Amino acid sequence: MALTAREFGESLMAEVRAGRSFGGHPLWFKIQEGRLGRQGLQGFARQFFLQVVEFPRAVSALHSRCPDLEERRKLAESVYEEETGKLSGSKAHPELFLDFAAGVGLGREEVLAAEPLPSTAALIHWFEYSTKILPFLEGVAAINLAAEGQVVGAFGPFARALQKHYGLSEAGVAFWDIHELADAEHSNVGDHIVVRHATTDELQQRVRTAVRTSLGMWWQFFEGMDERYGV
Repeated sequence: MALTAREFGESLMAEVRAGRSFGGHPLWFKIQEGRLGRQGLQGFARQFFLQVVEFPRAVSALHSRCPDLEERRKLAESVYEEETGKLSGSKAHPELFLDFAAGVGLGREEVLAAEPLPSTAALIHWFEYSTKILPFLEGVAAINLAAEGQVVGAFGPFARALQKHYGLSEAGVAFWDIHELADAEHSNVGDHIVVRHATTDELQQRVRTAVRTSLGMWWQFFEGMDERYGV
């Protein structure tokens, strides 16, 4: 039996909070508590950038498939912000992340030339698969809910910890601060689409599977970095 819209939305967000890597994975806490060495932090930055630069394409794919006019506009705004930063008055989000990478001692070309770990490549493949192959509703659940929905309440404290333990400047942590604010709205977009359209038990189960798979892919992404850089 299908849940009500409110019950379904609350249950999905409870799963995201319980299974999130941002603010939940041991590697995240190693960094937040200042226990990861500078070399390890650089490895984290190189791998994290690879998904940052691909993420706007995932949102763009969702926008191109969205049947709802108003929600399509909101997704377009999300892509525009990711690629330009003009809605937040900053800069393109990959460029913001490169500022963070510079703050931990990495050169721009070094980051751009980074090779993905298998777990990083798998996450990027999931972006492609969930937004281009899976039905739209499952894709938006995987990206807007299970990815952007992890950010709120995690990125702000992470930014402060980076400043405290690694001496980063305000500009160096702008990527994390801006996403703390922006992704609250982006994840609400996904929540609105999913809750409004997943009205049958079958659709709700498919959406829940997409969310759980996405959470698992993000956890695996962090596991790969932790195994390589977390010692």
